[in-house]
Amino acid sequence: PIPEASESERDALGALAQRAQELHMRRRALVEEFLRAIGKPPASSNSRNPLETPWLLTEEEFTRRGNAKFISLYRDARDETTSLTEEITALEAEIDARVAGLYNL
Repeated sequence: PIPEASESERDALGALAQRAQELHMRRRALVEEFLRAIGKPPASSNSRNPLETPWLLTEEEFTRRGNAKFISLYRDARDETTSLTEEITALEAEIDARVAGLYNL
């Protein structure tokens, strides 16, 4: 059964989910901006392209792909998306904990 949550708990969960979505959208916008800046149109990319996740891509992997001239753009994108990813992870962990609490887990 789905547990009942108080209005304040529903509001809090909703606000957390909204904030997480905003951060996901901001991170995606940064990734698309990064891809355009290095000459890789986002429309021609896909989720299996490591350039789609600069927060996971090492500097060595980036330069090995022949992108050394864009290293400063990569570093900026990596740092910004890493920061957003950390915020997203924390928010999602809080959402998970609150939902688990509703189920007394």
